Amino acid sequence: MPIQPTELSLESINIQGGTQARVRTNDDAIESYADEMSQGTVFPPITVYFDGATHWLADGFHRYLAAKRIGRDTILAEVNAGGRTDALRHALGANATNGVYRTNDDKRNAVEIALEEWPDLANPVLAEICRVSPELVRRRRTELTQSGRLQRAERVTGRDGKEYPAQIERQPRGKTEESSRDRDGGGGGGGFSKGKGDGGALGGTSIELEQEARAMIRKGEINPFELRGMATANALDYADAVITLLQTMKPDDPRRKEGLSKIRNWIDKALAG
Repeated sequence: MPIQPTELSLESINIQGGTQARVRTNDDAIESYADEMSQGTVFPPITVYFDGATHWLADGFHRYLAAKRIGRDTILAEVNAGGRTDALRHALGANATNGVYRTNDDKRNAVEIALEEWPDLANPVLAEICRVSPELVRRRRTELTQSGRLQRAERVTGRDGKEYPAQIERQPRGKTEESSRDRDGGGGGGGFSKGKGDGGALGGTSIELEQEARAMIRKGEINPFELRGMATANALDYADAVITLLQTMKPDDPRRKEGLSKIRNWIDKALAG
């Protein structure tokens, strides 16, 4: 059942509890929101979690600060049951697809907060919370552990709630300075990156790791030739990986039709047995 928004006093909302996942707020966005609010624009309600004593702000920092800037006393909010931890879990993945989009620094900051808050959770679990790739979490865990900021975890908890040996010390095969840049952490461009993400570095069982790696390959985030070494890889994984790669083909390539015809001929022969 949808939560009915309610007007909350700005003073009753805690914004200093460490639930802000961004590196910093965007003052231009705050000023723009404030101007629109002054002209009567109705914004979506912010999201807070209430534990019986404190309203913890989880999503809507820019809207909150905009309302405060124009002197409002209250703001529309969706109030969920829960405490600071619940608000933080929500905040770490907020604005992945809406609002003021997260920068790469924001994504890395969210991952660092998650790792410091829940170092015993497997990388794929933290990736889901932060809505980033498991590779970004793996890399930040390794970097923070090597720098001494994060204690090395011997065991981690997977999605199924079971504990597994942590494997953060393993590095991706064929890692280079270029391939180590993840799309979530500052790298540029699309398509496939060579050697991105050894399955054993994600944290979890071998089957769970292969499932994560296969999903990343099908999205074009890992070298598709990694499929050859996966026992669980199937024909659909190969097909999706190929289609993802073909979608990066330039539409104005003068030899596009010739290339596609060559692929079609190969498929026809393969289907004919």
